[in-house]
Amino acid sequence: MTRRLEGRTAVIVGGTSGIGLATARLFRSEGARVAIIGRDRTRLEQACEALGPDIYTIAADASRPSDLAVAFETIKTRFERVDVLFANVGAAHCPPLRETTEDFFDRLFATNVKSALFGFLAALPLLSSGASVIFTGSATHARGRPGDALYLATKAALRSLARTLAADEDVLARRIRINIVSPGPIHTAMTAELAADPDIDAWVRAQVPMGRWGAADEVARAVLFLASPDASYTTGADLAVDGGLAQI
Repeated sequence: MTRRLEGRTAVIVGGTSGIGLATARLFRSEGARVAIIGRDRTRLEQACEALGPDIYTIAADASRPSDLAVAFETIKTRFERVDVLFANVGAAHCPPLRETTEDFFDRLFATNVKSALFGFLAALPLLSSGASVIFTGSATHARGRPGDALYLATKAALRSLARTLAADEDVLARRIRINIVSPGPIHTAMTAELAADPDIDAWVRAQVPMGRWGAADEVARAVLFLASPDASYTTGADLAVDGGLAQI
């Protein structure tokens, strides 16, 4: 049986834990050469230990365009091209709205939005004909939710960005597909403390029609679909992996 990403090069920006790590593992099992860009060298080393020595890692702060430019120059030297780009960097914690500072606003948008845009721009010269680009959004980016105003604003910006980039003439001429995957509540290291709170856990289960948290592997399989030839006629789309949270 042919593996869906056989011989392809996949770059995951933010792949040292959770959804990114699960996706890196799945991409590798489907035949891809995988490069992970992350900020924390220790976590990059741990990802290598978890995935195997053939995983290529680059330490870079994805919120800094200059770091991303250097990272993709390194990838160009090693792999020459990029067939799949998964922009998965993200932060979710928000202070109460009235306590939000300009510094926090700038840092959150730099982490969640600037990293995706400038990661795409740095990768663009390396993207092969028919390449796939995937951003990580949120199932609630189109909803209002008190307490998460800035986080949801960043994810709404990513949704708009995916549509806009997918319609770019050069992108279309090169048959590059750009989509977004929007998870609901997912069990990861970032959500472990929330999931361990009985009240929050009960609230999540009551909100999600399927009555449970999702798993990182479930999101990874959706990313694999968007990355693979199975999604050859899909661009500008928002694929929800949310247990029906934003759908029903």
